[in-house]
Amino acid sequence: MNNIYRSLFAVLVITSITSCKKFLPESLDAFDPEANFTQRIYKPQLGKTTLMTNNFSGGNSTLPFTFEITSIKRFDGSAAPELTELFPVKVWKTPYLGTEKSLQEIEEKRTTEYRPLFQVRKHSGEFIMWANANSSFVRCSPDSSYIFDVKATNSGGYAYTTKMHLLPTREVDYIPNNVDPETGLETKTYVNPTSINLMRSSSTGFYLQPEQVKVYFRQNLENTEKARTLTFRFFKEDYTPINPNSFNLTKWESLIHGFNMEKTETYVRYNVAYPIPLFEMASPYTNTKGDLAHVRFSYNRIGVSGMREVSSMDLDFSIFKEGHWEIIFLFDGNGPLFTDGVRTDN
Repeated sequence: MNNIYRSLFAVLVITSITSCKKFLPESLDAFDPEANFTQRIYKPQLGKTTLMTNNFSGGNSTLPFTFEITSIKRFDGSAAPELTELFPVKVWKTPYLGTEKSLQEIEEKRTTEYRPLFQVRKHSGEFIMWANANSSFVRCSPDSSYIFDVKATNSGGYAYTTKMHLLPTREVDYIPNNVDPETGLETKTYVNPTSINLMRSSSTGFYLQPEQVKVYFRQNLENTEKARTLTFRFFKEDYTPINPNSFNLTKWESLIHGFNMEKTETYVRYNVAYPIPLFEMASPYTNTKGDLAHVRFSYNRIGVSGMREVSSMDLDFSIFKEGHWEIIFLFDGNGPLFTDGVRTDN
């Protein structure tokens, strides 16, 4: 009998535990009431895909959150279909590495999807403004632009952040530039190199300064080839061409992430994919930050002292608009001194 009672007692205990488990509360995520967006105003530049990061603090909450833009309106309260309707945008389906060997390999990593032009990443709270957004239909500074609300959720709770401000700036085709951000008008048609090092003028023998070289970005609208290109040209002050071979230390084959290089006595041209750079990451083709392409044109010569001098000119730049672009360097006087010793008649 004792064994029977023991067995019955064990069954009752197990049954009681099983029943109690049914009524235990679900395990919920921690939700820190201090969780919040650390940035309330966003100023992405139109015409380029911009990712706005490091803008949400979850405090002691359990991650990840789920984020949703619950409302976005123009500043006057009217609807903003330009930011809520779906548009075709180019997205990377596999990562860009900077080691791709052809335009085809690059394009196979990208695909077209239909998305709103302004989005929040579902589990990070980061915002994206896609490159298709431009000032022809999206409001931008100095207009007050847009107000939007975002909901952040986990199983432990939720919070709304309201009246966040989206204030895009006007798109530009390239940087550096002298475009007025409010009017979009170009105040000066050229820029200067990022730096020049030990490059002498063949007219004076003195070292050239960046302000003595004008850099022009020009679209070749007459080129109708399907494959997009980027071309580099060099000129003396009177627009006499300078042979690119004069820059004899330049690593032309790896100057940019381009293909099918064509080098003549007057220009160097590449087939390229736009924008340039393709992705914001440090690579052999960018500056150290990875947000601008970096090119260096260099050469060497024997100076008056008999020592070999290495001269160089650097340009950091981006081009956002797809097309057939040319970057033209116009030197004061007769251009750089490429010959040995001191000459002023190059």
